[in-house]
Amino acid sequence: MTLSRHRRSTLATALGVSAVLCALAACAPAADHRLAQAGPQQSTPSPAPFQTPQRTTPERVVVIGDSLSTGFGTSPEEAWPRQLGQALQSGQHPVDIINAAKNGAGYLAAGEGGETFGSQIAATLNASTDIVVFFGSDNDAGQDPAALKAAVADALSTSKTLAPHAARIVIGPLTAFEPVKADVDVIRDQERTVALDAGAEFVDPITDHWIAGPNSSLLGPDHEHPSSQGQRFLKGMIQGILASLASPGAVSSPPEAPRQ
Repeated sequence: MTLSRHRRSTLATALGVSAVLCALAACAPAADHRLAQAGPQQSTPSPAPFQTPQRTTPERVVVIGDSLSTGFGTSPEEAWPRQLGQALQSGQHPVDIINAAKNGAGYLAAGEGGETFGSQIAATLNASTDIVVFFGSDNDAGQDPAALKAAVADALSTSKTLAPHAARIVIGPLTAFEPVKADVDVIRDQERTVALDAGAEFVDPITDHWIAGPNSSLLGPDHEHPSSQGQRFLKGMIQGILASLASPGAVSSPPEAPRQ
């Protein structure tokens, strides 16, 4: 993934330079021995150990999504992005989570204020963005699969243009129950195909059984949106996904073990 490869590449380059310097230093004793015979011995200061530069600006994580990420059915304070931001504030590295999600939004579907995933991307992403999390959306149910695939591809392409160094995580919709299960499976399939083609990380809550059934305690009374427990569950799952990217802020505070 872009973020991890970029950071590992930077560190590897720095360490590679250090290795070259060490190799040159290994050749020095013989020359020093000859110089010692010719004149008074001079002490050589020891080189300072290599240190990884410390990040001073907040790691910027942007959430693109729908009502699964706004706290709909609970409250904005209980929404998983808010909880995740609070959990990471105590870490060694600062983290800034920008939640652009809007109720009713999708890659094609327009939600509150006419917002789509595309307009959320345009309003929030820039070169300082480190991670983009796309989550959803079953609001695109019933859309033409080809049009949906094109919209997902456009969203990922635009995110790459606006935030070229950011890691991109595409999380498909949650498991839906009758009568829209087939539609959600279609949405998931289009997102997965495009995400993998674009080199983004894809996470499949349906195959991974994030939600056991319509009566799961992770869902609220509408059997669709996360309950308070569900928001905590999502926070834990997504924090774990961020940690897998070797994100400094994300791994500084280990996620709680999610429970269904």
